[in-house]
Amino acid sequence: MKFTFKKPVVCFVMALTLGGCATTNQQASSDPYAALGSGGSSLEYSTAFPVASPEEAYRNGAAALSARDPDRALFEYLRGLRMEKTAKADPLYRIGIIHHGRGNHDLAEKAYLWALEVDDSHVGARTALGIALLEQQAFDAAEQHLQPLLSHGSAPWQAYNAMGVIADMRSDYSLAQTHYEKALEVSPDTPLVLNNLGYSRYLAGDWEAARSALRRAVGINPDYELAWRNLGLVYARAGDFETAIEAVARNGDRAKAYNDIGYISMLEGRYKDAMGFFEEAMRLSPAYYVTANQNVQNLDGLMRRSNSRDVRRSN
Repeated sequence: MKFTFKKPVVCFVMALTLGGCATTNQQASSDPYAALGSGGSSLEYSTAFPVASPEEAYRNGAAALSARDPDRALFEYLRGLRMEKTAKADPLYRIGIIHHGRGNHDLAEKAYLWALEVDDSHVGARTALGIALLEQQAFDAAEQHLQPLLSHGSAPWQAYNAMGVIADMRSDYSLAQTHYEKALEVSPDTPLVLNNLGYSRYLAGDWEAARSALRRAVGINPDYELAWRNLGLVYARAGDFETAIEAVARNGDRAKAYNDIGYISMLEGRYKDAMGFFEEAMRLSPAYYVTANQNVQNLDGLMRRSNSRDVRRSN
């Protein structure tokens, strides 16, 4: 599986009802925003934080998000919407971000889509919906929402980055790298994009360019473990196994590093090197014994088939 996406983007389910006291079924059915909450009582927030306008509620919501209090933020955005005469796109988008960040993907998509119904030009909602669909590997649907942003020249770097990931997943590495470069024009020196660019170049076989992008990523963020791992893969492909091990083992897990580099060596046909790496992984950590031992068995089969072919060719 591709090492970039980390996942990449935000993930957040809430337990609030966003009215006053406990709601009845009749009240819920007359409240168009009830479906964006998830139960509970809002009485505490209502009495402790009175507001005089939707704008004040939205400001409270933004402050709550900054304070990492998504429960309060969700309450405030929904309270503000209930005070409006018509739905507003931006608070709906913010509600989507909260649900998305908590892993409540259905509610997040519902909020993003509602925001786009209100304002089809809302860049944040369109970008966030595209990324949410990408995370579900719905590549065509994600592209349909992201492409208009690129066409109109209003795309944030996250949209270009997401389109790059889609192109990589389709093995269109040239197009992917074009999107990543565009993302870097919008937001220079963004480690996530540099990591994705480096990995795309790695997939395309351009190891020197891959190394350059990945080293930029870890230069900006020395704690970026994913970029170090990808950098290790690049070094391994180039045959510099010692440097590869040091890069992959930045988090201290040398057994995992030896197992991973062994796997790359096996793919490269360097069977003796791979065997040594797997054996070292087993020696360093019992936790890797099963995984590395299975790799050794697979490798042994590959080596036997390879020797058999060599014998046939010599006869």
